[in-house]
Amino acid sequence: LGIPSIRMGDAPPGIRIGHSTAFPSPINLAASWDVALASKYGDALAAETLAKGRNCILGPCVGIDRFPLNGRNFESFGEDPWLSARMGVNVIRGVQERGAIATVKHFAVNDQEWERRDVNAIVDERTLREIHLPAFEAAVKEAGVWAVMTSYNRVNGPHASQCAPLINGILKGDWGFSGITMSDWESVYNDVGPANAGLDLEMPSALWFGETLLEAVRDGRVAESVIDDKIRRHLRV
Repeated sequence: LGIPSIRMGDAPPGIRIGHSTAFPSPINLAASWDVALASKYGDALAAETLAKGRNCILGPCVGIDRFPLNGRNFESFGEDPWLSARMGVNVIRGVQERGAIATVKHFAVNDQEWERRDVNAIVDERTLREIHLPAFEAAVKEAGVWAVMTSYNRVNGPHASQCAPLINGILKGDWGFSGITMSDWESVYNDVGPANAGLDLEMPSALWFGETLLEAVRDGRVAESVIDDKIRRHLRV
């Protein structure tokens, strides 16, 4: 039908495809407090991504730096929700105005790398809404970001890739997000949970969102309308 592929490039401090430009770390960009520079940063990321034959950037990262030993703190914009939101919105605008897809990540409460697949981030509603989610909300409502990547960790019990209160509840329900949600790499652990919770794309391959998901649709554990919604979101993007 002539529908183009989504071709991704890892980010955010430069596009990690072959020989690439090493951009200043996003934490340094945030230290500038310069939103115009953030837009130029996004535009430059998109230009190199498109030049390499890709059309989707796996960034920016807007997670809040709560734990100083988190190995990926340099990829985000620090510990302040407002500053992270302003930087994230403008990087996304720079990316998408050039015609590439931005992917805001990691949704959500991705505080540490140590045991990242198993750690359970227990967060009350106020902390979640006031500290961890404002930058994601701004990315959706202000920048119109086209993709959101879930995190490895658990959030109040379930893994983020199958956390229905986060994906279907807040992201798609409260904020009206119309793009695609994708997992971080190999962070999907079954078929029915993530599908029904609102995850649209399993990365980097269809370990669960292939034949096993098809069987779940056939036996009624996942409604066909759920799959229809995922397809519409891909086509929209």
